[in-house]
Amino acid sequence: MSQAVAGEVADGLLLAEPAAPGYIAASLRNLGPAAADSPEIVVYDAAAVDDDEEAALTRVRAALESVGEPQWAAHIDPLPFAEELRAHRAASPDARHFARTMPADWVRALSIAGTPAQARAAIDARHAAGATSVVLAPAGPDRLAALDSLARALPHRH
Repeated sequence: MSQAVAGEVADGLLLAEPAAPGYIAASLRNLGPAAADSPEIVVYDAAAVDDDEEAALTRVRAALESVGEPQWAAHIDPLPFAEELRAHRAASPDARHFARTMPADWVRALSIAGTPAQARAAIDARHAAGATSVVLAPAGPDRLAALDSLARALPHRH
C-alpha cells in the first residue's frame, strides 16, 4: 500500500478529496510505525459555503459525482455509510443522479459544505482526525467568486 511506503520514506501525505475524517484517520493508521512523529497530512475537499445550507449542499453535489465509483473505495470504506453509498450508486442510473439524490448527511461528510459555522466545524473535524492542513476546493459554476464565500468559514486572524 502506498500509504505504508509513505510512512517509511515521506514526511506525510496528501489526501485527495473526499477526505472525510474517517478516511484521514484510516490513512494515518496506514502510515505504520515507521512514520514520522508528526507527519504533515494535507487534505483536499470540495467546498461550498452559503448562508443557506441547502444552496451550499446543492453546489457541492456535482463535485461528488465520482465518489461512488470503485476507484474511490479507499476514501469511502472507512465511513459508516460505505455499503449504503455503494448500493445507492448501483441503483442510480448515472453519476449525476447518484450525487443529486445522495442523503444530505453523506454530502456533509464527503465535503466541506453548509453555512460558515457548519463549514468551520467540518474543517475542525478534519483537523481533529489528524489533518495538519485542509485545502478547500471551490465547488460550483463560478469557482473564483466562490472564494469569498469560502473565506467566511475560516477563522479571523488579526
